[in-house]
Amino acid sequence: MAHSGEIPTRVPFRRLAVSGAAWGAIALLVLIGIAAAFLGGFGERTWLAIHFNWLFWSSMAVGMVIFAISQHITNSRWSWPLKRLALSAVAFLPISFVLFLLKQPGNPVWFEHWWGEGKVEHDHVLRAKAAWLSPTGMVVRDVVGMLILFALMFWFAYHMLRPDLHGAPGPSLYRRISGGTWRGVPEEALRSRKIAMRLAPITALLFALIWGLIAIDQAMTMLPHWFSTMFPVTFLVSAFHSGLAMTAILMVFARRHFRFEQYIGMQQFHDLGKLIFAYSVFWMYVNWSQYVVIWYGLLPHEQEFFVQRFHAPFALVVQVMVSCVFVFPFLALLPRAPKKVPGVLAGVSAVIVIGHWLERFLITVPSVWNTAEHPGLPLGLPEIGIALGFAGLFFGSIAWFLSTFPVLPSPAALATIPTLTIEVPARRVAHA
Repeated sequence: MAHSGEIPTRVPFRRLAVSGAAWGAIALLVLIGIAAAFLGGFGERTWLAIHFNWLFWSSMAVGMVIFAISQHITNSRWSWPLKRLALSAVAFLPISFVLFLLKQPGNPVWFEHWWGEGKVEHDHVLRAKAAWLSPTGMVVRDVVGMLILFALMFWFAYHMLRPDLHGAPGPSLYRRISGGTWRGVPEEALRSRKIAMRLAPITALLFALIWGLIAIDQAMTMLPHWFSTMFPVTFLVSAFHSGLAMTAILMVFARRHFRFEQYIGMQQFHDLGKLIFAYSVFWMYVNWSQYVVIWYGLLPHEQEFFVQRFHAPFALVVQVMVSCVFVFPFLALLPRAPKKVPGVLAGVSAVIVIGHWLERFLITVPSVWNTAEHPGLPLGLPEIGIALGFAGLFFGSIAWFLSTFPVLPSPAALATIPTLTIEVPARRVAHA
């Protein structure tokens, strides 16, 4: 980024104090989501809402952790007060994994409508893809993939936290994380950084592979005749972009709540704002790259995906989604000044998050929704209610993480970040 970043020598050990009222509000959100699912009778619309909400909240959590990993790989100094905020999303990953297993009874809604008896045998496209499209095979490889990816992310988080917890007052979890052979704070901080530096690129590469696989199995396969080699790329970019936006919202909250103006300043707002702006443009670029090739290719199976979404009742949602993810952020963050205003950056980020939620709706629901039988738009109270339930679980997990572990890394951990300054010895020039 444009700034090298100054690393302080003294950092307060601060954790989030979550009030009983806040926990009550989080529990209420979860209950609203459960009630919305039961009131919907776990019908087609309910399962679709659970499915696309799982894709959205899980993708955003994974994107936040990948942002923290990317900053570690690049030895970033400007983002040091943001890494722990982004890393907090690792607490949602076990919930995401359990929810993935719990939503399996809904498989007939989004997958097995094309896997029934006789459907594969009489369709040459499905017959050619039968080995890959097996619902059992998809579930098994997705579960194994998530176990690998989530385990690596937890391992990375373990080494990011370990140097900060030894001897610190806190729960017994501190002793388990910092237990074993202890070599001293400086040595442990350097060792953890080196191990995390080996884990980070492997995890980033597996994110592209495994979460791209999730994109194919859990979204693209809902329309089994349709295919696009760009679709996993758009899915990954959306995950990372929504993760950046949520990190910006948490940054504004942490700065105000903890009075961290000394540590989270205009440099962090400006640089994160530039990243969010850049990925809004990049998101539009990869989606346009996917669309324009299909548009001029005029292949029937490739066009099917866009035809379903560019006509009623989903056309208006597409326009709102593109405005939220690209048009509004582009106009709002194009000048330099708005990036440095906390309220503006948080507001734009919230709009982006809503846009990506609508995007996950659009890449899933129109693929199976029968507009002839149900002419209305399946986006209303059931979908919003279930989204609120997921939001309760997501923010509850982040609140637990930030109330359990320090919000800022320790000076010992920060001291291991390599400096970008290069000293060149001056040569004395003899004058005649």
